[in-house]
Amino acid sequence: MLTEKKTLSLEDIESQGALELPERDMLSLVTLVALNGVVTTITVANNDIAVQVCAQALASGDFLSCTIRQ
Repeated sequence: MLTEKKTLSLEDIESQGALELPERDMLSLVTLVALNGVVTTITVANNDIAVQVCAQALASGDFLSCTIRQ
């Protein structure tokens, strides 16, 4: 049995309260893995820096792999 949802009126919406969240930066985790299995994780300020770290690591040779997570 399907039930219909009541449409919210403008008064219903305006009566709702909300808290504003503070600005925050998203940190990124860069994980470098060498061929010998050594894993290094670096926390950086944002994705732009994470991409630069991976680009430098990968440019140093084919013995590293690099992943970025938030």
